[in-house]
Amino acid sequence: MNFISQNTKSALPNSNVIISNFAVGKEVHEEKKCGASVCMPVHKNSLEKVISVQQKGYILLVTMILLLVLISLALTAISINTTQTRIAANATDTEISLEKTEGALNEAINKLLNGTYTSTSFMQNGNGLYILNPSDPPLWKTANWSSASSVILSFQGYSNSQSSYIIEQLPSIVQPGQNMKTPTRVYRITARSVGANGNTIVMLQSTVQIQQ
Repeated sequence: MNFISQNTKSALPNSNVIISNFAVGKEVHEEKKCGASVCMPVHKNSLEKVISVQQKGYILLVTMILLLVLISLALTAISINTTQTRIAANATDTEISLEKTEGALNEAINKLLNGTYTSTSFMQNGNGLYILNPSDPPLWKTANWSSASSVILSFQGYSNSQSSYIIEQLPSIVQPGQNMKTPTRVYRITARSVGANGNTIVMLQSTVQIQQ
């Protein structure tokens, strides 16, 4: 098969003219761009290079988006981990405060049972030992729990805060068949403890009856 070839050349050497060498029936294989004195070949690979640069731009954009997504997921994971750590720390602090409060409560009960505190100990109506006055607000709400002159300090444990308690003498009662001359003494114990972080407060109450 015969191909018709054609050569196109510029008559003006100083003008910018594209000189194409091509053949009918064949793929264009070379182009030249002539300036004042230099002819630069322009290959079809130039278009491929432009497309390649555009593709690299899209890849960079997608990479940046994925990076932002990964950073967001990492920050979310850190936030969740921090929250779980705080919850665990608060739960531990509450458990320690509860144990200290129970210890203070048991200490008060034992001192009532072994006679350390008797009915005459409440006559001064202070220093952690009080006689109930029904017309007054609940003592456990108004007491100064940080003052040793208002409450009885108990053990401290492993935290910096110290548990404490107060004992209120309630009106005596007489059980069925009991001699009225020896009524049953009733005491209400309120124990309180503050956690290590200062935000956890545990308060327990118990009533003790001691027959004379």
